[in-house]
Amino acid sequence: MPTTKTTWFNNYDTQQGNDEMYSLNNGIKPYWSKLLTNFDNLGITGLTARQKDIDWLLSENGVTYNVYNDPQGMHRPWNLNVVPFMLHQNEWAEVEAGLKQRAELLNLVLKDVYGDRKLIKNGIVPYEVIYGHRGFLRQCSGMELQLEQYLSIYAADLCRGTDGRLWVVNDRTEAPSGMGYALENRSTTSRILPDLYAEMKVKRLSGFFQEFNQMLIDAAPGKKENPNIVILTPGSHNETYFEHAYMASFLGYPLVQGNDMVVRDGFLWMKSLQGLKQIDVVLRRVDDAFTDPLELREDSHLGVAGLLDVVRRNNVAVINPIGSGVIENPGLIPFMPAIAKFFMDEELKLPQIASWWCGQEKERNFVLDNISKLVIKRIDRTNRESIYFGELMSAEALDELKKVILERPYRFVAQERINFSTAPNFTNDKLAPRNVVARAFCIASKKNYSVMPGGLVRVAPDGETVRVSNQRGGTSKDFWILDDEPIVEEKNRHWQQKSSIAISGLNDLPSLTAENLYWAGRYV
Repeated sequence: MPTTKTTWFNNYDTQQGNDEMYSLNNGIKPYWSKLLTNFDNLGITGLTARQKDIDWLLSENGVTYNVYNDPQGMHRPWNLNVVPFMLHQNEWAEVEAGLKQRAELLNLVLKDVYGDRKLIKNGIVPYEVIYGHRGFLRQCSGMELQLEQYLSIYAADLCRGTDGRLWVVNDRTEAPSGMGYALENRSTTSRILPDLYAEMKVKRLSGFFQEFNQMLIDAAPGKKENPNIVILTPGSHNETYFEHAYMASFLGYPLVQGNDMVVRDGFLWMKSLQGLKQIDVVLRRVDDAFTDPLELREDSHLGVAGLLDVVRRNNVAVINPIGSGVIENPGLIPFMPAIAKFFMDEELKLPQIASWWCGQEKERNFVLDNISKLVIKRIDRTNRESIYFGELMSAEALDELKKVILERPYRFVAQERINFSTAPNFTNDKLAPRNVVARAFCIASKKNYSVMPGGLVRVAPDGETVRVSNQRGGTSKDFWILDDEPIVEEKNRHWQQKSSIAISGLNDLPSLTAENLYWAGRYV
């Protein structure tokens, strides 16, 4: 244990011994030692005061995460711990290369699934993994887009494995969330801990979001210089609605709902006070099946009737493309090494969690024989609660689960039960280890991918919780990538290129927003 002037480690028990502060030989990492020295200077009183400042600032900014049927109320305040999650640039460089490779690989899979289907024809991936996933939309089959990379945004959930490296646990491709919360976390910690933030040489996020903005502009059909871009949200009851509104404000693009838009003459239009305005790019936060009630889910009130036809005509770009949810599929994980060999003739650079697809007899028998040691998931996320931890289930429940698996084995995948690494969390005036999961983000750039130097880190609410989830009361941390060289500040921070809709004033408000403002004024 490190020696410090304060008593940070009096009751610090890493339990499984896999803590982010320590290297494999159990020595504390130099940058963590540097952070603790700074905390020594603050003391417990000073660190408590900084945590209270963070809580106040998030509350003042109205940062929330909506949780349905939550006893605390639907709009739960966003929680951010004062202790950041840190990685050195040397380690991050390896992770970054692996994330870029994985994003490009999944981009090729997405094109193939709705195109030539070489993976299925050559026996690389069983057809049940694709067609048995509810994210596969036959309406998108054969659709050719003008995007250089179909998969424009990719996110991966990472945790540290037993070998000390970061592993991929989940892929997120449909409408990955978290970038806005990561940006808000960074904005908050850099204000509350400005001296520490500068001294630790934390890589900035501004360059990544500049590229993100440029990616949206470049996605416009016909490569318009000043395309009209909107962010499509399911509405204020969505769990991450704050993020939708925050990103719309930060990037300078209108936040719209399905009722704000209409399809006319093969184009997508936004209804405004001055009439219809043509939309070129839609950054969507609505799930695939709900984007078009005409061709997909007819009971959806979140999308726009006819949107898929506009996409087919290449008159609008939707980011990520409709249908991309099919590769957000844990059933693909066992086949990723073979896919990498088939498409790239490469080995996977980033390790992934061991997985067994139950559609194969040998793998299914292994899962059934070892079910009490594994984590069982459906290959699609139709029900977020359908994750089964075998070690926590009774013998009767395991027998029932086996029956469910045998009914439709292709719908299930089993994964190794791994212990998440822990990281220090400031709670009850002391540091305590908590399980952590980091989400990293990639965006398409010029014939490649760019990786955010940081991301969103989620923390378990207590030491006993197995699953790390915001829905289950978890907190978050700012994700710092540390460099050895001083960070050069961006000279030009006013890089946002607002669309003509965004800068044209109140007369071009989306119709639903204008209506809400009208009635708010009447009631006031």
